[in-house]
Amino acid sequence: MLARFCYALVLGLLLASAGLGCPAGAADTSTDNGGICVACIGIRVGPPRVVRGPAADIADNRFTEIELPNGTFRGFDAHGETRAIDGKHAWDMGASGRVVLGPGASGSFDSCGQWLNHAERAGAATLGFIHAETACNYAAGQTHKSMALATSNDDGLTWRPLGQIITGTDSPTPGRNTGEGDCTAVDGHDGYYYAYCFRARDGSLIAARAPVSDPAPGNWQKYLNGKWDQPGLGGNATRLANGAGASVARWTTTGDLVLTGWVPGGLGLFLTRDHVSLKPMPAPLLVADPGNWRRPAASELIAYPVLLNARDGSNQLSDSWMLVYAYWPPGGGHADKYLVFRDVTVTTAAAATGPQTGVLLARWYNPALHDRWSTTGPVPGNDTAYRLEGRSGYLLTAAQGPVPTTELEDCVSNRPGHPDHLLAEKGFCEAHAYQRLRTAGWVYTQAGPGMISLYRCYNAKEQSHFASNAPDCEQLGEREQLLGYALSQ
Repeated sequence: MLARFCYALVLGLLLASAGLGCPAGAADTSTDNGGICVACIGIRVGPPRVVRGPAADIADNRFTEIELPNGTFRGFDAHGETRAIDGKHAWDMGASGRVVLGPGASGSFDSCGQWLNHAERAGAATLGFIHAETACNYAAGQTHKSMALATSNDDGLTWRPLGQIITGTDSPTPGRNTGEGDCTAVDGHDGYYYAYCFRARDGSLIAARAPVSDPAPGNWQKYLNGKWDQPGLGGNATRLANGAGASVARWTTTGDLVLTGWVPGGLGLFLTRDHVSLKPMPAPLLVADPGNWRRPAASELIAYPVLLNARDGSNQLSDSWMLVYAYWPPGGGHADKYLVFRDVTVTTAAAATGPQTGVLLARWYNPALHDRWSTTGPVPGNDTAYRLEGRSGYLLTAAQGPVPTTELEDCVSNRPGHPDHLLAEKGFCEAHAYQRLRTAGWVYTQAGPGMISLYRCYNAKEQSHFASNAPDCEQLGEREQLLGYALSQ
């Protein structure tokens, strides 16, 4: 999959430089997205659950799942072949998987693999939207993509292929990524399924649709110059945006489609009511430093994000979402990949009332290492080596609003002995023999309504730093300094 790594790296950098997101702190209360006030939406991202990994052969698709008739869930994870995983809850996807899709015959459009990117209930059957690749030479940066459709009558354990539904205008080319694929699809509840896809030749996000009544091959039409009239098989399409990091869901509260995508500062959200005009949320959903696909690397890496309903696992979203993505920790190699789930709670108001987006600062404790780790990022070994000990408010995902803020970094000690994880203001760590891991987020420098104090504390006996909202550090150590003011909720 090295070829897929390379194009995602390049396009992620292009997207960040394009500046598709609103400027940090911009209070956009306009309602030109069909009546919704984008800045009136409040988002809180909860603690991460690391549910699979580490392994190299996981989390190479947009994770998808369905609810089974008995109330349990079946998820689909892919890396060339697709595996079905059963769990009691929508996030409970740590069990062993069974292969349900694999590479096709030599010379076929799916000879290099089948990645199930979206499973959609259609009456008693399940539709499978499958990313396929052929003519692959990953070491040379080459593969050719398309999308196919399949149906299942046993909840995704066996699939009947229907054929390709989306192909590009180009052909396999030595040393290049070609074709169109990496699509996710959603029922727009207007009589159509909508698919948003990556066009490899120019890194574009494109769209296609087909009637819900008959989404078979030949019935898909791409969007070009204001019309849905180009054939899904070989037709041209309008570039909607940069295509890296894109996936689609439908927010049932408003009827809008919600797309993920990379913006300056992290993973952003875009809303659309007309299916083609993408309105960015003012602040990133998740803070993310520029990643590096050439592993191992000093930076962490996030890829293949998707939004699912926390209650039923579909991509018809209530106000309780799940953000699911592939994750490599700082210093991790290709085999150090994890699948991460995070709860996302969404609220709406009549007007913009305060900071839009916050991500939980969680505190994890590893008694064997005598290490308390206050972080907004995933913690490999969560609920085993490290256990969630506390919640210390929400950090901003950008310097939002007119009140001054301080950027905080998540760091770890370089000295011998057990790790000492430290939350500190930007620039502190590398000047004090700590390795910077990530941007944690922002805190306000002044107290205000809806804020709580955030202190850096130190336990001398365990030689461990941690964060706390209590002036006495919850009697777990001594207070070192006030870091700032986090969002209380």
